[in-house]
Amino acid sequence: MKRRIVPLRLRIASARPRPRTLGRLALAAAIVAGGLTAGAVSAPAAIAAGTTYYIDSATGNDAAAGTSPATAWKSLAAATSRTFAAGDSILLARGGAWSGQLAPKGSGASGAPITISAYGTGAAPSISGAPLATGGAVQLENQSWWTIENLAITNNSGTDNFGATTPGTARAGIQVRNSAGNTTLRGIVIRGNTVSDVNGCFACSGLDAHDNGGIVVDTTAMGANFDGVLIENNHVENVGRTGIVVWDNSYFTTSQTVVVQSALTSNVRVRANTVIDPDSDGILAFGTDGAVLESNVVRGAGQRTFEGSDMPASAGIWPTRGMNTLVQFNEVSGTRLHKTDGQGFDVDMGSTNTRVQYNYSHDNEGGFLLLMGGFSSDVVVRDNLSINDAWGGQKGVITFSWGVPAPVRIYNNTIVIPPGSPAKPIYCDGDAGACASSTPGQWWFTNNIVDNRGTGEYTYPGLGTNAVFSSNLFSGNHPVSEPADAAKITADPGFVAPGTTGDGFGVANAYKLTAGSPAISSGAVQSANGLRDFFGNAVSPTAAPSRGFHEAAPPSPAPALFDPAADWSISTARSANIVIDTTGPLSNMAGDAARFKRSNNAAGWIRWDAAPGKVVTLTTFHFSQPPSAITIVALDASGVETAVPTTATAAVATTNGWTTRTITSGALPAATRAVEVRFGPVSAWGIQVGDVTIN
Repeated sequence: MKRRIVPLRLRIASARPRPRTLGRLALAAAIVAGGLTAGAVSAPAAIAAGTTYYIDSATGNDAAAGTSPATAWKSLAAATSRTFAAGDSILLARGGAWSGQLAPKGSGASGAPITISAYGTGAAPSISGAPLATGGAVQLENQSWWTIENLAITNNSGTDNFGATTPGTARAGIQVRNSAGNTTLRGIVIRGNTVSDVNGCFACSGLDAHDNGGIVVDTTAMGANFDGVLIENNHVENVGRTGIVVWDNSYFTTSQTVVVQSALTSNVRVRANTVIDPDSDGILAFGTDGAVLESNVVRGAGQRTFEGSDMPASAGIWPTRGMNTLVQFNEVSGTRLHKTDGQGFDVDMGSTNTRVQYNYSHDNEGGFLLLMGGFSSDVVVRDNLSINDAWGGQKGVITFSWGVPAPVRIYNNTIVIPPGSPAKPIYCDGDAGACASSTPGQWWFTNNIVDNRGTGEYTYPGLGTNAVFSSNLFSGNHPVSEPADAAKITADPGFVAPGTTGDGFGVANAYKLTAGSPAISSGAVQSANGLRDFFGNAVSPTAAPSRGFHEAAPPSPAPALFDPAADWSISTARSANIVIDTTGPLSNMAGDAARFKRSNNAAGWIRWDAAPGKVVTLTTFHFSQPPSAITIVALDASGVETAVPTTATAAVATTNGWTTRTITSGALPAATRAVEVRFGPVSAWGIQVGDVTIN
């Protein structure tokens, strides 16, 4: 097995990794140089802004105006040869089918994107990229403010493109690329599409193989990135190599020795997508700041590999080479293990401040979670459910690989290992130094339930020095390697319906705690615990919680969430330009020592967990900026947003022209699961948010 060690130095690094191999990160110039566009003409025609254009494969005519269904164009080339303007729409007839590439030109604007969508009735318009040598069936390059929706896309060349003998070429269903150096592209929305049957390469010519597959948003030039990528409600099936990938490898030098946070792709949201049977990875975020990967379903990742591959590994959902990532409310199952990895989730190398919470992982051959040691830090793993993971016996339900991404806090998870399983509850791999008692990096394993009916042993780093086990419940079989824990419980946890398995979050109800369970109210208090469990039940910040992912004795009334803006321990996610300001004079801020603000004038946001009926109260500070520059949005389980009405008190003068107000929301709507406070694109200096209360 070949695994190339890629050097990487983050400013917070402290350990030497052996990373998950990511292949060649530089794309060949021939692939970036515009050769991906089919049907282009030498002088694309400029067309009027705010116009809707129609394409009908059955009755259209490329010589027609294209501005009504009766005058629709016929071919994709008719759109590909033109430059569109802000507010335009390109609509494809439902029931229509095309072969080739749709690659229109132009950029939209904030509030006026260019939209590719469908019109009429019947099946979604179908585009096959089969004739293409490489690239996406729908392709955008160096373009901002586009929405791609309601299409059915395939891209199978019909040839052996896998790369096992000869390197293949990159293919994608939908590809949005930034190949312009030192340029930020904005406002990319990809939603409601079906992408299937893409024969991308597993070993590629001039390209890292992770960077092709179903839906691809990528950069290929130094200093190139994106700000604002939303990929939601897509169905991706039977694609290679990766199901959905946001790939920004422009944030480091060619030797990957220096990470520049400001160059990361930001404001990425991948939510409510379904990915079925990809050749390898399900969903991958590489080189992002503030990515939110939520409410996705990934099944059967890792379908293919080949002997001698230098990147045989796969995982269902994983971030790497990024910061401030939130992975939550996802279901991942059936990931296969080829030589290594095979987990449902992976926090890979170079990951700073990552939360993995409220996920359901089951039947993944390599386990629930991989934690890569080198150059990662500040990982929280809480309130997840794992059933029958690591059934292959090679890895652990939780696997540390080549060290500890310290600090790591693993608490209030429920792990179920069925009878006969060889799964290791916790496992460590790498060289002897990575799995020794002296392995550096502090980590905590607290308030978890491990219902181990299998035969696997424990192996983990930092035993007796940096590994702290506290207030866990270990039931079932008790191997001699089971961790020492002064407050451990070894009784049966009292699940509602133990042994229940299957797809869907409804399975989790079987692993709630019944009355009389020894896990109830016997855990250790965790600071900044999110104030909720897997099911949305309140969790007290001061009273002993239940062990495991179910809070069976929630406090009543539910505690208020209070965030004084002192750190990031209470909020769950934020845009890359949100920072904490502690500068003075504090008299301007009525003595408030810490506030949230933006580092630039672009719009920004910060998110907290929340529940229906709650009210959000903000202390805000203004310099020549109105209260309307701050808005509040509620999000449900699928990421659907609802604007929440607000009221603001009269401005109270502080000093030096500053004022303070209190902004209060209406009651959060039914089905609310999170709330975001959003800053408009106004002066970053002139508006800040201090205390945040959700009660």
